[in-house]
Amino acid sequence: MDWSTRLQEPKYWLLGIAAAIAALHLALIDRAGNSELFATSALFWITAGSLFWDRRHSLILESGWASSLLGTGLLAAFFLRSASLPGSDTFLKISPFFAILGLCCLASGVKSLKQYWQELTVFGLLALNPLLENLLQLLDLSTLTAKAATFILWYLGFQIQRQGIFLHLPTGSVQVYEMCSGLQSIVQMINVAVLFLLMFPLKSLAQKITCIVVAIIIGFVVNAARVCLMANLVAQKTSFEYWHTGNGSLIFSMISVALFGGFCWLAFLRTPQKPLDGAEANG
Repeated sequence: MDWSTRLQEPKYWLLGIAAAIAALHLALIDRAGNSELFATSALFWITAGSLFWDRRHSLILESGWASSLLGTGLLAAFFLRSASLPGSDTFLKISPFFAILGLCCLASGVKSLKQYWQELTVFGLLALNPLLENLLQLLDLSTLTAKAATFILWYLGFQIQRQGIFLHLPTGSVQVYEMCSGLQSIVQMINVAVLFLLMFPLKSLAQKITCIVVAIIIGFVVNAARVCLMANLVAQKTSFEYWHTGNGSLIFSMISVALFGGFCWLAFLRTPQKPLDGAEANG
């Protein structure tokens, strides 16, 4: 089958639209300069693409005129709004869900949306991130992070004093405000945990809850360690800015994901070794 014939098939047009949505969404985030959201969104797109690819041969691609009209409207709204180059975090987090919803309606119709529940869950989670952030703000994470960082520094032998959300060291003082409270780290790790559960479904509810809880703890502790590092570098402006707002902050995100990945492999994914038979055991 040549390419001219393949391009006449609807599934290739739908694949092209999906690729255009992903590319446009990531380009808008890159233009907004939100590196953390870019990394998270790229992970979401990779996960959704992997889930779709695994089921590509079993999908039902039949849509009625009403569903096609709805899907076209949602896609048109996404592309027209994106043309104005919005930089709002809320739009960048919510818009992919409605764009993918429109694409699913266009591809398979409203009645067959259930076959895309995993992909819609992925971007529904991203759309719910602002609500999740608002809920976490009720926990006063800044104070909790300041206390955790104080304990770590004290345990390591540093002369540290805490006043509310201010950490005082002989070299200087830092304030643990909202951006350093671990809010983004925790939300990111919750996202990673849910994506893991979609990619590798766990049978036990206890395992699922453990997965989420461990992800939250890792996000909080790693961010507290980052605050400890910044407290020691406050007198070195260049180094402080690198770990505060530069690429250094992404390094800690990578550390969190790596630690969570290691935990999941050891706790859930590692294949148990087969016991040796009698002949092998005796040498």
